[in-house]
Amino acid sequence: MAERPLVTCVMIFLNGEKYIAEAIDSILAQTYENWELVLVDDGSTNDATAIAQEYARRHPERIRYIDHPGHQNRGMSASRNAGVAAGCGSLISFLDADDIWLPRRLEHFVEVAGCYPEASMIYGPTLYWYSWAEERGMTPPVEGQDDFAGHLELPVDRLIPPPMAMRRFLTSRGGCLPGICSLLIRREVYALIGGFEAEFRGLYEDQVFLSKMTLAFPVVVIAEVLDKYRQHSESCCYRGLETGEYHAEDYHPARFTYLRWLQAYCSARGLSDPVIDREIRRQTRPYRWPILIHATRLAARLEQSGKAFLQRVIPTRVTRRAKAVLDRARAWRRDRRRRKQALRAGDDV
Repeated sequence: MAERPLVTCVMIFLNGEKYIAEAIDSILAQTYENWELVLVDDGSTNDATAIAQEYARRHPERIRYIDHPGHQNRGMSASRNAGVAAGCGSLISFLDADDIWLPRRLEHFVEVAGCYPEASMIYGPTLYWYSWAEERGMTPPVEGQDDFAGHLELPVDRLIPPPMAMRRFLTSRGGCLPGICSLLIRREVYALIGGFEAEFRGLYEDQVFLSKMTLAFPVVVIAEVLDKYRQHSESCCYRGLETGEYHAEDYHPARFTYLRWLQAYCSARGLSDPVIDREIRRQTRPYRWPILIHATRLAARLEQSGKAFLQRVIPTRVTRRAKAVLDRARAWRRDRRRRKQALRAGDDV
C-alpha cells in the first residue's frame, strides 16, 4: 500500500481565545492521521497565544507554534504563507481558528486528490454556521438565520480546466466561492503561484489566492460538506461591515481593490479570457462612475419605502396576490440569468 501523503494544516489566529481550542480539537479528531499542524500567531494579545503554545507542548511531534519576529501583526496573507513555509507536507490545507472540520474532512479530500493527480486544488462547500451561538446559549449574529451550505455552482467530481472556476466566481450573483477552510492544495502549485498576496491583509485575501489558482490550474469540486464556517461579530467580514470597508451591497472599497488587482494580475501575465475581461470591465464601471452606485442604492431605498407604504394602504389579500405574481416574475428572470451565466461560464467542462 502506498504511503499516505503528509498534509500540512495551517491555522492562523489573531486572538480568538473563545474558539481556537475547538478548532484544534477538530484537527486532532481527524480520521486521517498523517498530518502536521502549524499554528501561526499573528500578534495575539489575549490567551489564544497560551492556548496554542500549550497544544504545541502537548503534541510536539505533530503541532508547531510560530509567530512573526517581535510578535508582530502582519495580516492574514503573510501569516498563511509563513505557516506553509514552516510545514513539510506535499498537500496543504487551512483552518481558521474560529472554524472546525468534521472528522472525515482530511481523509476524503486526500482520497479525491489521489483520484485526480492533475488537480492543483480540491475544494468543497462549507456550512455557514450560525447555530453554534444558540448551542452555547448566546445571541446569534443574525437572528433567525439557519445554517446553510454554500452553493459552488460547478460540476462535482470532475476535473475543471482553467479558467472555468474563475469565470464562475466572477459571474455568479449568489456567491459561489469556497471557504478557506474547504481547500486542499498541492505544495508545488502553491509555490508556482507564489502563495497569498501579502498586500491583502484581511478582506479578499482568499479571493485573490483562489483567483491565482483557478486562472492557471485545473481544480476538482466535491459535493460533501465537511467543515463549518463560524459566523460571528468578531470575524474579518463583520469588522469590515463596521468600518465601512465592506458592505452587504455589491459595491464597496475592498471589492474595487480586488478587481483592480485582478485586472493588473491578468494583464501582467498575459492571461486574457473574454468572459473574465468583460466581467472585470462591467463590475468596475460603477466605481469609475460613482453616480451609478448612488442611483442603485437610492432605488433600493425607494423600493423599501414604497413597500412599507403599500402595506399600510392596500388590503392584505391584494398584496399577497401581487407578491405571488412578482415572485413568479423574479423566478423567471433569475432562471434566465442563470442560463445566460451558464453559457458564459462554459458549463460543458
